[in-house]
Formats: sequence, C-alpha cells, structure tokens
Amino acid sequence: MKFDEISEKVKDVPYITPENARYLYDLILREKLTNILELGIAHGTGTCYMAAALDELGIGKITSVDLLEAKESFQPSVEEQLAKTGLENFVQIVRMQTGYTWFLHDDINRLTTNDVCQEEYDLCIIDGPKNWAIDGFTFFLVDKLLKQNGLIIFDDYNWTYADASKTRDVTDGITHRNLSEAEINTPQVREIIDLLVKQHPNYSEILVYPDRSWAIARKKTSEGKKYTIEFNETYTSGFAKIKRKLQKLIK
Repeated sequence: MKFDEISEKVKDVPYITPENARYLYDLILREKLTNILELGIAHGTGTCYMAAALDELGIGKITSVDLLEAKESFQPSVEEQLAKTGLENFVQIVRMQTGYTWFLHDDINRLTTNDVCQEEYDLCIIDGPKNWAIDGFTFFLVDKLLKQNGLIIFDDYNWTYADASKTRDVTDGITHRNLSEAEINTPQVREIIDLLVKQHPNYSEILVYPDRSWAIARKKTSEGKKYTIEFNETYTSGFAKIKRKLQKLIK
C-alpha cells in the first residue's frame, strides 16, 4: 500500500508523527526489513504504516506486543485499525499480562538451542514505558534476538516523567510520586542510549534525531570503531547518508 494511501486512512489517529511515519515506511522499503518486532503498540498507527510498507514489499511479518489491559485504553485499537486498512495479515498481535519483557523471555527460550539464541528480527521498535529499568533490560534482551545489521528504533528519546506529570500521575504502572527527583527529570531513554547502547560492542552506528525524539542503532561490530551521534533538524540526509559517514569514521 502506498504511503499516501495508508496516511489517508490513519493520519488522524495518534501517536506517530507524519515525519516519523514517512521515515519508518521508507526505511522498511529501502532496507527490506521483513521480520519486525514492535514493543508497545498504543493505537497501532505506526503498526499500520509498517504493515503498508510490507504490503508494498509483498512479504513480511510484524510481531506487535503490548499489555493485555492496554487494549481497552486505546480506541480505536490496533485490531480495529488493521481491519480498517485490510493489513491484518501482516501483523501478529500479542497481548501480555505484565509487559513485553516476558514475551522476550519466551522468544529467547523458543529460539535457544544448545545455549545459543538464534537471531530472528531485522528491526525492533521499543516504544513502551520509557523507563530505565524496563527498557534498559529490554535492550539487552532484544540484542539477543536482533540479526546482524538489524536496527533498533527507540522512541521518546526526550521524554521525562516530569512532562508526563502535567497530565497524569501514573505511567504504565509506574507511580510518579514514588520516583526520585533525578528519575522524574532525566530523559531515561536518552540514558539508555548513552550508557548502554553507545557503549555496547555490538553497536557501532547510532543516529539520534532529538527534534523527532528518536534514536536508531544498527547492530554492527567493527574493530577500532568510533561512535558518532548525529543531531539533525530534518530527515533530509536519511540513515543511508549517516551510515556512510559512520563507516568512513570507523575505518
């Protein structure tokens, strides 16, 4: 399904911006990312854009994971949006009682033979609690499942509990008043990028779009590598251009 067509069907439903939706759609087509893991669904608008890209490729599957109780919180639901767009055959919805870390446990268990976990996914979107403990742990679990040269997209790079406290007292089961001042005011996804992903030996290409609140990491090891984070105001350069720059720096 063409981008303009899927956009017309879901553009009025949050929570992905048109710029991020276009970037994600083009990324899947350009890199032929056909086995996708999505952690955190909300209304499933991003899911629909990804499914439309797979429809254009003519192949692929998205495994989308969220809380069981979240289905009633987001109307329209991802199931309703996929049915509306006719793209449900590209997506498997998995709803967990306690969150996606236990889904990752089950996936690692399923894919492990003789103490080795088989890598399965081309792309993972982490868009859940935005919490250091949960999503920091999630990064290490996803790394076991992500193929070489695969990508992780972290949403909400700039998000803080302080911002969320303007409209609510609890986020994904985390009560704000129980947090320290540092936990409330620090962008925790940013800390995951800086202190975990950036320092991890498997990731030599990291691209940050602070104005879009996205960070992207490619699973690619390199001897003598240098880590570079790019801050761009627009997507005009794209990941492919940044990748060339990073490869030049790594040599």
